[in-house]
Amino acid sequence: MRLICLAVCSSLSCLLAQPPGPIINIELIGPEQGLPNRNTRCIMQDALGFLWLGVGDGLWRYDGYTFQSYTDLLTRTSGFITLINDIQRGPDDRLWIAHNNGISVIDPARLTCVHVDLARTFPDRLYSNQTVKIHFDRQGNAWVALPGAALVKVDQTLRPLLLYVPPENKMDSTSAARFISKLFQDGEKNIYLFSKDNFLEIIDGNGRYIRRVELSNAALQKNGFVVADVLGSGKESLLIYYGNEHTKKKKVRTFSFLHQILGPLAENPYSINPENRYTDKKGFAWYKSYNQVGFLQEKTGIFTHVTDLLRQKAGVELYFFNALVVSDNSFWLCSGAGLFKITITEQFFQKFLSIPLQKPTDVGTSMRGITEDSTGTIWTCSYGFKENGSTYLLHKLDPKTGAIQHLKPKLVKDGQYINPMPYKIVFGKNGVYAITDATYLLKMAPGSLQSSAIDFTSTTGNEFTCLYSLDDSTLWMGTLSGMAMINTRKLQPVLFNHQAGAYIRNVRVNFFMPWSSDQVLASTTNGLYVLDKKARIVDHYGAVPEDQIRLPSLRIFHTVWYGASLWAGSADGLMRIDTLLKKAELFTTKEGLPDNMVYAALPDDRGNLWLSTNNGLCRFNTKTKKVHNYGLADGLPHTEFNHTSFLKAEDGKLYFGGLNGIVGFDPATLNSTTGEEALLRLISYSKYVGGTDSVETVMSPAVQDKIVFGAGDRLFSFSFMSPDYRHTNQNRFRYKLEGWDDEAWHYFETGNKLTFNNLLPGSYTLHVQVSVAGGDWSKQEWRVVLEVKAPWYKTAWFFMLSLITVALIFYAFYRYRLAQILRIQQIRNRISADMHDEIGSTLSSITFYSQALLLQTAEKKQKDVLQKIKENAQQVQEGLSDIVWSVKASLDKIENVFARMHSFGSELLESKGISLHFEQDETLNAAKLDMVKRKNFYLIFKEAVNNAAKYAHCKNLWVQINGEEGRIKMVIKDDGRGFDPQQAKQGNGLSNMQARAVQMKSRLTVASSEGNGTTITLIL
Repeated sequence: MRLICLAVCSSLSCLLAQPPGPIINIELIGPEQGLPNRNTRCIMQDALGFLWLGVGDGLWRYDGYTFQSYTDLLTRTSGFITLINDIQRGPDDRLWIAHNNGISVIDPARLTCVHVDLARTFPDRLYSNQTVKIHFDRQGNAWVALPGAALVKVDQTLRPLLLYVPPENKMDSTSAARFISKLFQDGEKNIYLFSKDNFLEIIDGNGRYIRRVELSNAALQKNGFVVADVLGSGKESLLIYYGNEHTKKKKVRTFSFLHQILGPLAENPYSINPENRYTDKKGFAWYKSYNQVGFLQEKTGIFTHVTDLLRQKAGVELYFFNALVVSDNSFWLCSGAGLFKITITEQFFQKFLSIPLQKPTDVGTSMRGITEDSTGTIWTCSYGFKENGSTYLLHKLDPKTGAIQHLKPKLVKDGQYINPMPYKIVFGKNGVYAITDATYLLKMAPGSLQSSAIDFTSTTGNEFTCLYSLDDSTLWMGTLSGMAMINTRKLQPVLFNHQAGAYIRNVRVNFFMPWSSDQVLASTTNGLYVLDKKARIVDHYGAVPEDQIRLPSLRIFHTVWYGASLWAGSADGLMRIDTLLKKAELFTTKEGLPDNMVYAALPDDRGNLWLSTNNGLCRFNTKTKKVHNYGLADGLPHTEFNHTSFLKAEDGKLYFGGLNGIVGFDPATLNSTTGEEALLRLISYSKYVGGTDSVETVMSPAVQDKIVFGAGDRLFSFSFMSPDYRHTNQNRFRYKLEGWDDEAWHYFETGNKLTFNNLLPGSYTLHVQVSVAGGDWSKQEWRVVLEVKAPWYKTAWFFMLSLITVALIFYAFYRYRLAQILRIQQIRNRISADMHDEIGSTLSSITFYSQALLLQTAEKKQKDVLQKIKENAQQVQEGLSDIVWSVKASLDKIENVFARMHSFGSELLESKGISLHFEQDETLNAAKLDMVKRKNFYLIFKEAVNNAAKYAHCKNLWVQINGEEGRIKMVIKDDGRGFDPQQAKQGNGLSNMQARAVQMKSRLTVASSEGNGTTITLIL
């Protein structure tokens, strides 16, 4: 540690804070912004909010983003356009356009145009179809000014009613330069005409000449005064302006409609003889002549000239044409150098140490730490403010008077004077302390500022970043790579990078704030650290799994506790940290912040946080999450602010330092009312038409309930605007699409354009909102139903038709199969009947005749033969009976099989003295078996029963038939003597049973052993 003497030079500057006043923002729109021609002649705003311009020989519409040509809309009806002279909005909101080929009337909502050919109506009295100016009377009639001071009266149906020609005007070529520039109407419906002469002409509503009112006299003319212009002054009088080209003096007097007299001459207090006067809704009145422009602040009576500012902006001498105050109170001025947009903003911010900048990217005095002492004086450090040839790095601001005192410390080191750069100042019990951008800590005595310096280290990475007073005798310093500490009594510096223990190391520390009675919260580039009074780490909020709170951003500049939450300004936005729920929420430019780099968040008493960013200031409401952004147009000296350069003073005022001085303001005095709701309009929508390889654009500003897109269309694009032109670069748009998977609000990705690459067929509702000039989201929504047609092969009717077609095919196939089955059943029944009737009767006859011969023959050999014939015939007859039964279609139900099985078994076994126990599953009765399965199922049963009756010597036979999992299981069991299955394989009975089971695709098992009976199981 080294103690070094410090000499301090001070300078009391007469420089005061810049006084509040209206902020004049001027923007010149030219070809660089899309204007087709700098020669803008006239301008008018339609009822939808669009601006219509006469530019050169074309008609253009401006929406704040792009210029769209509508010259073709005129030429399709008028034939050709040489020059647009005037655009006026009629009582019914149609636009009346005066040009060199008559007049045209446009409906801006439907984009239709009607041409009125005046020369055709008055072919013998008009030598030209040129129109110069359009006026409207109180009855809604248009009075169209023609060269030569003539007028044509046109009603709202676009029917020319009359032609007025001044009495002295013979409509010759020498009088063509004159035209009626002003038209007024008194309470008697008389019309007063002014054409840049020294008189007014009075006519009635039918165009009849009444008289002339002389506006000048010999005395005025002798003194060189001529009539400059005439303006209306309410409904009862006019203001007559006079000018002297030689002395540049200007005078004004009134003319009373009621008394028909001129008032006394008076000096014109505004030094402009205006051609027109335009008033807005904020208390400003604009005055314009052909070469001068200014405005009157009616509340204060202060008149401000802006002509020189306009010339400086354009870089050339200017001549002004038409002008207009639009619905957002901005003033638009047509000139030969382009289109001027001028906005006036009430000054809210007080500026200190700032200088005028030529370009927004220029840099003035860059500021550093800001501190308040016990007297309310603001101390601030800078990178150097130049005044009177000297550069000052330390400044004292008096908020009450605006006086600024500059301090210029010089540090003597090794016999050399060096200028340390103070970074941040704190006031302790033992003195004033300041860190520098190096590794010096300055200690200054109160009052005298006699100073000394403590050098911590010269190691790179230990440069100071912030300063915090832990208590009366302890200072903490943040560095680029950790922390440092000093006891102000012992003056012993400590770098924690060199200490053993749980300290912050190798991380930039940006800010300290009290966290609890014995803890401090440190903001770093690795999240937040909770430290005890000895600077040891107690807890950490960051991004690793073991952290109690996971943060969406680690690069944190500033924290503040407000509204039961911890708020943190970071390099990725504003964070709200809920320490109870252990959750963090991040707000970014998507939520409306002007920039994601948030250096500080200072609270006011209205529920707002004021954020300093790299793109202006932001007012963030912590309850509603609404934002309002402030930039150069709002009076900020620069939009880029600095880390550590912020302060909330004891009186509630907020101070922020940036790249051009400091701004200070009292949030309590801010009028935060939003005023009128911002409107939202659809400019156009387009689509890529499927199958045509082309894009179709619909210019449709009118309100629509539904927009229908065809099948195969894609790349749906919508362009929107708000008739608030003040700061269109700050306008933001968001949307939500009902009927889509995600119905949350989303922000436009490309300015005012919304694009959907593809939408599935269906119906959606599109909602769009706008935030204008950095303000809150408008409560009004633009909404429309979007219907995307499905391809013909995906439509409901095609689906139903396909379903019906398939159903008909299945029905036809069913009918065909049914007919086939019925035909087969008929064939089976016929075969069964034929076999029964023909073969059965023949076998019965053989049996009968055999029996008769047996009774008549006594010879034994013959009887044996006849007996054999009889038995064979009976066997064949019995087998035939089985075949006839299996073929007969009416017996396909399994219950018929069960009945035949029971009948056969009972008859056979009863004759053998064997008891039959037959059990069947009643649920199987409705099941059907085809002819083959029915026959084989029965014959397997028959073979098993025959074998039991012949060979088993059993007393009981059990038959059990059940349904199991969609199958039929038959078990035949006897209590006979059984047999060896290996020996039985040589017989035909079991082989036939196995063959029949295979034929049915069934499984047959035989289980038997000698003395234990036999069990046959069939699973079908």
